[in-house]
Amino acid sequence: MKLIFLGVSSALAVGKDTFQSNMLIESESGKKMLIDCGSDIRHSLLAQHFHHTDIHAVYISHLHSDHTGGLEWLGFCKRFINGEKPTLYISHDQCEKLWNNVLSGGMSSLEDEQATLASYFEVQEIIDNQFVWENYSFELVKTEHSISNGACLPCYGLFITCKSQKIFITTDTRFCPKLLQPFYDKADIIFHDCEISGRVSGQHAQYTDLKTLDKKIKQKIWLYDYSDQELPNAKKDGFQGFVVQGQRFSFK
Repeated sequence: MKLIFLGVSSALAVGKDTFQSNMLIESESGKKMLIDCGSDIRHSLLAQHFHHTDIHAVYISHLHSDHTGGLEWLGFCKRFINGEKPTLYISHDQCEKLWNNVLSGGMSSLEDEQATLASYFEVQEIIDNQFVWENYSFELVKTEHSISNGACLPCYGLFITCKSQKIFITTDTRFCPKLLQPFYDKADIIFHDCEISGRVSGQHAQYTDLKTLDKKIKQKIWLYDYSDQELPNAKKDGFQGFVVQGQRFSFK
């Protein structure tokens, strides 16, 4: 399995080739699944020499636009250019809101039917926090990201089990080691949300907090989802480093 970082930047980063933190998984058979589909996905795919025709499936971690803003483009391209429906994996508690609150305004108008999410995607609502794609096992890991009126909004990272390796992708998360420790311990490699800006948003894991993690955990961690400014010396601080746009990882 290959994991390709189409982008590594935070939602608010601006600059040439500063793409949102979306990823692409390529299976041994060559099929490809997006991990999130943000508003700049058509550009970040092209930058890595991919096209919408390459995408077979999409996983959505949560409903912010840097993770969902490209679904309209992908759904329209697949339906109107190729006559296809990619598989869409999303947690049960977000599926209805994805359509009603995010996509229906632009995608509900079809001449010959009352459009729904299923008009564009083969929807796979994840009810038990697990799914299988291309013989890889995916476990949804609930994280703490955004709070609305005192309640934590759904957001899920992924714990992926390959033949001999285990990967933990946090997607967006605050610093919550007690919640994530079981997955830190089990993973062979970790890709962790990391905020480096001096102004703390409270929505993402801050680099200064991540530095306090146990040495054995930090040695597994690659950092991503950072702002467009000078990066700290992550290797000196015990991490694997900061992922860069287009970086590729292979797993067995």
